[in-house]
Amino acid sequence: MRNTNWRVLITVLCILTAAAGVQAAPPQREKQVVYGITPWTGKEFGGTFAPKGIDTIYLLANCNNVLNTLETEVYFWPITNEYMANWFEAREEVPGRLQILQDGKEIMVLERQPYNHYYPEGFYSGFSELLIGEEAEKKLQEYRDAIDSYWQAVSEYRKAYAEYEQRMSEILREVTETGKTYSEDELPKPPEQPTPPVWYASQVTEGFIVNLPVGEYLIRTIDEQGNVIEGTEKKLKVFDRRRAGVGYQIIPESKWTRPVQSDDATQILYMEGKRTMYLKAFHASEYNQHDYLKMTSLEQPLAGEGATSAYMWVHEKEVPRDTKIQVLRGGEVIYEAEYRPYYVKQTPGYALGYEIIEFDPEAEEFAGRRPSFEAVKLELEPGSYEIRAVDSSGRVLEGSVRSIRAVNAVPMWQLYLLSLLPVAVGLVVVIGRRRLRGHAAKPVTA
Repeated sequence: MRNTNWRVLITVLCILTAAAGVQAAPPQREKQVVYGITPWTGKEFGGTFAPKGIDTIYLLANCNNVLNTLETEVYFWPITNEYMANWFEAREEVPGRLQILQDGKEIMVLERQPYNHYYPEGFYSGFSELLIGEEAEKKLQEYRDAIDSYWQAVSEYRKAYAEYEQRMSEILREVTETGKTYSEDELPKPPEQPTPPVWYASQVTEGFIVNLPVGEYLIRTIDEQGNVIEGTEKKLKVFDRRRAGVGYQIIPESKWTRPVQSDDATQILYMEGKRTMYLKAFHASEYNQHDYLKMTSLEQPLAGEGATSAYMWVHEKEVPRDTKIQVLRGGEVIYEAEYRPYYVKQTPGYALGYEIIEFDPEAEEFAGRRPSFEAVKLELEPGSYEIRAVDSSGRVLEGSVRSIRAVNAVPMWQLYLLSLLPVAVGLVVVIGRRRLRGHAAKPVTA
């Protein structure tokens, strides 16, 4: 009992100590010259950096990547096991040019160039295009003009709407006083509210645009006299994908919030009973896992460690909307499905459920709403199938073929019956033994 009381007392003291604000010492910050890196990942532009403790940078081959030599405060955050940079309080550009060497020989020297990111589907879509030089300045000005036009349209809309409300008030007063009626055609139409531009262009900044073939290089920042700036020498590994194909995101109707992926053409998809699923197809590439994770998360020292011989698939750009999915059985195409928009509708009542219905933008029930997703709907009976993606000309996309095995569902009562089989066998054995003992115990009479 005493031991229990002491444990309770110690626990209370620990809680009070934590509540009093006793904290570990903050991580130590150190001013460093680092490389800010904006790599092209195959599907979007990422963001990472190379601090003093990292000696190799990883980039994809034959595409534009952005590097910049910067001075900032760096500290190591042990909770997430990564280096962090204090970009908001300390970020200075280190003057100079980027020198690139291979096998000890200089192959190019890069000057900083103006660039920005253009988001055709909006900033939060994630997908952007890298614009360089005059193209970047021009797109930024277009965006500013579009924003100015939008606010001008908003001002005109507010004025027109005030006039519309005043006119409707006059009509309402006239109807009240005189009893005069107006037909729908005679009533004024409300002004149409302007919509802001969906696309976005970021501010123009400067950096080194690096585009190199596969290989191993050495990079360093040099000043006007050609001297190497201390702390800027890094190894650079430029790699490419091993192979390309088509990856699928499979959305089961019964678990639409938990999609699964199929990337390798050798994979076989198994289903139980009749199933409805929705497919989204992506162009996919397979990369060395170590190099790819280092490229996207260089600030994490353990990223990709132990995966130098492993490969990973990355879903890149989604296939065009005119792509169709063919379902084959016995080598013959049995039907063809195309992309359509769908809406996930919550089931009314206390039960937590939903149904997936085709989205019709003209229908009244979908007014002011957007589709939940766009995909190809497949409904398969038990059996063996193949699926493949074909483009608008009917050409089969390479790496898009998958095998599907849909098997009949086993009724639950059969599973329960199967589980009772060992019990039944045991009962038969026990009853048989008891009968044998009974026969052996009976007296033999002449």
